[in-house]
Formats: sequence, structure tokens, C-alpha cells
Amino acid sequence: MIKKKLKLYYKVFIQLFFKFLYGKIKIPTSTNDLIKKEKINDSKFKFHNNKNYYIYTIKNARIYTDNNENVAVIKDNFVLPFVSFQQINGKFESINNNSTVKQGTPSLIKKINGKVFNICQGDSGNNYFHFMFDILPKIYLLKSKIDLKEIDYFYVTDPKEWQIKIFKFLGISKKKLVSSKIHKHILVKELLAVDHPWYNHGYFQKSLKKIPKWIIFENRKIFLKDSKKNKKKRIFLDRSQSNYNHCQIKNFIEIKKLSVKKNLKIYKPEFLSFKKQVNLFKNSSIVVGAHGAAFTNIIFCKPRTKIIEIIPADHPNRKCERISKILNLKYFRIKTNPDNSNPNYPFRININKKNIKIIENIINL
Repeated sequence: MIKKKLKLYYKVFIQLFFKFLYGKIKIPTSTNDLIKKEKINDSKFKFHNNKNYYIYTIKNARIYTDNNENVAVIKDNFVLPFVSFQQINGKFESINNNSTVKQGTPSLIKKINGKVFNICQGDSGNNYFHFMFDILPKIYLLKSKIDLKEIDYFYVTDPKEWQIKIFKFLGISKKKLVSSKIHKHILVKELLAVDHPWYNHGYFQKSLKKIPKWIIFENRKIFLKDSKKNKKKRIFLDRSQSNYNHCQIKNFIEIKKLSVKKNLKIYKPEFLSFKKQVNLFKNSSIVVGAHGAAFTNIIFCKPRTKIIEIIPADHPNRKCERISKILNLKYFRIKTNPDNSNPNYPFRININKKNIKIIENIINL
């Protein structure tokens, strides 16, 4: 109890100290004098509700992130809408709910000279799906108006090796990446940002159902052009080594039996290079697996590929269904009985004989 109180007092002290150092964060009544915005007129970039995309420019701006749910873009101590991000408990909240409004910016500033493009998105920036559907599309939007060579730095969420390789493929070198985990509070001479490609209100899972087509086709155009044609494969995606514990299969022995019986080769995609993942999905005739980020790669599948997603009946995600509809993939959703009995393994998957039989019948179609 004493330790908890001491931690709370310390947290309050830190917040008060930085509010004194950098000032209180306010909500602007108007952004006309704070942000310059330019409309992206390229017709291939279509938002699901015909909303226009913009590139935003802010001079002498700060960015603060908690590296979790909040990214605040701040000008003259005003936290700015459109370019800030606050996804709290799976819901995109208004700028009033950005953590900086109450807590300030409790971290020392790192000054960065030059032109900085903000593609930091808190913790979700390291998730494979969000990287392919949120982060890269922001680069595509910027690139439609501005040569990437003009950008001095890209502010990103702690880039992993696989991300660094993809950035390099797009012509962005590692030395241009500024990690938000190392510098969670920065001051930049000129900041650039774009609208989120598909998510700007409400619950994340609901917005997934309306992912714009252009994101999928842009990724295919860029990453499929150097892919190889190989013999068709039947694959099972094993997510047992994932960094995330949700949707783990409890009785994996049943899957091993199914794989032998139906000639499914088991892969752990995270151990494959990005290029090999692209080739694997391009050359697969059947993709089976538990719901997870690896299913993002079905964007590289050919039309009529069978996609068999095993997912708890109470899980709301519809990512695969949306992608499959756009690419004319043959999508099947295998619902397992809900199991949230262990908080360390949310949405746990228990495969039963009925599930196995349905999967076998689909493979035999």
C-alpha cells in the first residue's frame, strides 16, 4: 500500500514538474493559424465515406507519445486535432481525451532540426497488420505530393528489423528513423502528417469492416512485383511464437493431426523474411490458421485462394472477411466456443471434432 502511494505521489510530482517546465496543454478553438493543410487530389486514394485526405504542415511543433494509446501533436501548447491520435480501449476518442490534456508532456524534449514526417502511432505501430495498413499507407499518401527524399526524418514507433528492411525497400534508410521509444517527446522545425488512411472515429473493430481498397492494391503493386512463382502450397499459420497471447490454440495436437492428414505445411511466419512471406502467400492455394496478424498477408494471395480463419465466436474482428471480399478470395470463418477463462490468454481457441470436420470438408471442396 505504501509503495503504491509513493508511486502515485511521484507520478503526480513528475506531471506537475513538466507542466511547470513546458506549460499546460490546451484545446484550440480554431486551427487556422496553427496548421497548414493541402488536399490530396489523387483519385486512386478513396476513403470509404469519400472523405478527403490532407497533408498537414506545422512549423515548430512538438510531438509527445506515451507509446501506448496517445500521440499528441502540439503547437503553441495546443494539442491539434486531425494529426493527433488517441485510441483508448479500442475506440478513437476526441482530442479532448488525449492524455496530454490532463497529464501534460512528462518527458524531456529532444530537438530535431529539419523536416519530420510523423508516422508514430503508439503501441500499435509495431503490429504487423497496423504497419501494413496504417503506417505504410501514410507514406503512400505523402509520396503522392512530396518526394520522400525531401524528408529528413521519419518519427516511428521503435522500428524492428523487419520494419527497417521494408522502409529500406521504400527508399527510407535506417538513419532517417527516429524512434519514439528513445525520444518520446520531440520538438521539430517542420512537421508533416497525413490523415489516418481508414480510422478516424468510433471503435477500431467496426472501422475494419470498411478498409479502403486502395491500401490493399497499393501494397500488392509494390511488393508483388519482385515475387516469384512457385508450386502451390497448402499452409497452416502457427502463431504459438507470437508476441501476443490472444487467439492461441490450446490443443494444437489436433492441428498437427489435421496437417498430416490434409497435407498442410505448418509455418511460423515471423521466422520468415518479409519477401519469403509474400512469396508464400502468393503461391498458396489454401491458408488455414488461428486469427492473428499473419493473416494480413492474404493481401498477396491470388483470387479464389481458400482462406480458413479459426476464430472464437465472440471475437469481433472482420479483417479477413473484408480483404477476401475485395480480392475475391474464398473466405471461411471457423467459430470456436468462447474461452476467456485465463486473462493471460484472451480469446483462447479450443479446437473440437466438429471444427476439424468442417475444415476438412472445406479443404475437400
